[in-house]
Amino acid sequence: MTDAMTSTPAVAETASADVMLEVRDVAVRFGGIVALDGVSFNVPRGAILGLIGPNGAGKTTLFNCLSRLYIPNAGDILFEGQSILSTAPHKIADLGIGRTFQNLALFSTMPVLDNIMVGCHSRSRSDFLSNAFRLPWVRREEAVLQDIAWELIDYLDLGDVAHTPAGGLPFGVQKRVELARALASEPKLMLLDEPAGGLNHDEVEDLADLLLQIGKDRDITVLLVEHHMSLVMAVSDVVVAIDFGRKIGEGTPAEVQQNPEVIRAYLGTSD
Repeated sequence: MTDAMTSTPAVAETASADVMLEVRDVAVRFGGIVALDGVSFNVPRGAILGLIGPNGAGKTTLFNCLSRLYIPNAGDILFEGQSILSTAPHKIADLGIGRTFQNLALFSTMPVLDNIMVGCHSRSRSDFLSNAFRLPWVRREEAVLQDIAWELIDYLDLGDVAHTPAGGLPFGVQKRVELARALASEPKLMLLDEPAGGLNHDEVEDLADLLLQIGKDRDITVLLVEHHMSLVMAVSDVVVAIDFGRKIGEGTPAEVQQNPEVIRAYLGTSD
């Protein structure tokens, strides 16, 4: 605990307007199991940061801390310079943080358009009573949100399936629908949890191109958790590697690929 406390000022000194997200000495324990052990790194504004590590390294635990599904036992997480640890989970989207999930979380019986509208509604001002009475301003707001949803449908080439229930679509298309729903909240930071999971080689290449294009077109900062190393190395500006809850490497993709500790974690040898 002493190390975590003494390292925090050093991290704070590096904070600036160019940093979107700061993870400061975050520790998470589940009983006697240490899931995260003093992990620290910064996500530069406008960058794609790839977070890698073997199964059980703590990547999803960290994502759940960022989403406020878990509360760290120690450390802090700052978004645009402000701690998010006191923010309610349902308010995270209001801050400008969007997320996709490793296991698809779509409404399978709802059409693609309606699934994307769910993401839009995180920005809605309406409440139960105003919706029940269908007040004029609610109808105007709904029309604006629907326009946003249709723009994303066009952007992600989902027009042919816009009125099709999401659950019956090919897996790769469902991934794009979930990405569209995350974009619908107009996030500043997008957390992508295994977006290439279940995709074939061509679909992974298309996803890499799409992530680079989204960052360019929409000025979105991305934190990417992914096992598919070719995707991570192709799109990431910075890569952070963790193993057994500890950070073992950080740098450019080329630097991390040559890091002996990272090689050892994945291959069991540094030779």
